[in-house]
Amino acid sequence: METLDQKKSRVAKIIAALKKAHPEAKLALDFSNPLELLIALILAAQFRDSILNTITPALFKKYRTAADWAKADTATLMDELSKVTFFRNKVLSIQKTAKIFVEQYDGKVPDDLDALLELPGVGRKTANILRGNAFGHPGIGVDRHVARVSERLGLTKNTDPDKIEADLTPLVVDKDKVKFCHLFQYHGRRICVAKKPKCAECSINALCLYPDKTSP
Repeated sequence: METLDQKKSRVAKIIAALKKAHPEAKLALDFSNPLELLIALILAAQFRDSILNTITPALFKKYRTAADWAKADTATLMDELSKVTFFRNKVLSIQKTAKIFVEQYDGKVPDDLDALLELPGVGRKTANILRGNAFGHPGIGVDRHVARVSERLGLTKNTDPDKIEADLTPLVVDKDKVKFCHLFQYHGRRICVAKKPKCAECSINALCLYPDKTSP
């Protein structure tokens, strides 16, 4: 069994190899400020990022501030977001959140973790991704790709995202935490896919403990 130090060393090698293999890896969602990112993250739940990126540009041009989202006609927003899964609940969460920003934070998105976790539709994954990508705070947001790749690599045995985050946090140095998520998301979408991972094409095959590696 690996010691903590051995696992940390292996993770550092994994990150280095993935940086070399996927230099273009970045957050899949398009945004230009913290508010846009938070809205995109809420909308992206159980919805494809690539499709969402075709919807949000027009919305972000029309609704530029938290006040714009808060005072927008709800029926109009629902119509504009009707292609998004669970759009009704997401629109309500976005508008409630926008009103909180207007009333409590002078229209700004807070970067405090506890404050973010009190917002409608925001859990630890969303909060960590927002804080990391919009504010530069180190943190690990566990989406399905990060969870799957981490489990296959033997970095966690948990399935609950919060417990996976707790397992991964001590393994990754702060300066690499945000990039770690980008790399695992990118690798998970293209190589370490859910149904049949492309192990023969994997740049970190030698560092992987996955017992069911697929043949070429």
